[in-house]
Amino acid sequence: MEYLQSIISNIEANKEQMIKTLQELVQIKSVAEEMEGQYPFGEGVEQAFSYMLEKGTSEGFAVKDADHYGGHIDLPGNGGDVMGIVGHLDVVPEGTDWDYDPYGGEIVDGKIYGRGTMDDKGPVVASFYAMKAVKDSGVPLKDTVRLILGLDEETN
Repeated sequence: MEYLQSIISNIEANKEQMIKTLQELVQIKSVAEEMEGQYPFGEGVEQAFSYMLEKGTSEGFAVKDADHYGGHIDLPGNGGDVMGIVGHLDVVPEGTDWDYDPYGGEIVDGKIYGRGTMDDKGPVVASFYAMKAVKDSGVPLKDTVRLILGLDEETN
């Protein structure tokens, strides 16, 4: 409980950055497609994945790329166990009849519109910034918290 106020303050302090991160991630058209070669789920998915790994690295987290099939961002603890948070960065094709650009990340009436805002880029970004708030607050962790980044929802 002693760290709770610090965590809440960190989340509030990073609110605008969290929103910007989600908007930028939504603007990446990361529709999974089976590909041969270096990026097995396509260049858009790889771009979203690289974006999150770079975010993790820039914030001082340990990151891992498992040969472009997925990866994770770790907040290390002092013990040997790992608590996983699973999310994915691909989106299904956008279809038609959008009122707003499906890859615009526009804010209208306090809501962000676009592919992945709720499934699953929004939860990935929220989890990332929760981990950042815990780290920045200096909370001692017994075990590692791992944000697992899936790249193809169908194979997660």
